[in-house]
Amino acid sequence: MVPRLDLDFYARPAVEVARDLLGKTFVRRLGSTILSGRVVETEAYRGESDPGSHAFRGLSPRTQVMFGPPGRLYV
Repeated sequence: MVPRLDLDFYARPAVEVARDLLGKTFVRRLGSTILSGRVVETEAYRGESDPGSHAFRGLSPRTQVMFGPPGRLYV
C-alpha cells in the first residue's frame, strides 16, 4: 500500500504542492463504495493577490475551503 500524504505535504507553497500532486491517486471510501481518481493536471495560484485565483475576490461559501487549513481539495 502506498503511504498517505500527511498534512506537511500540503503545508508548502501552492506551486510545489501542485507539481508534486501530479500522478498521485486520491481514494475515498463511502460505505462499501471506493472512489478513486488520479491527478493528471493541476493549477496553482498565489492566493488572494492573484487575479486568476478564485480566492482573489475574498471569502465566500464557494471559496471557503481555500481559506482553511492545508490538506483540503478545491475541485
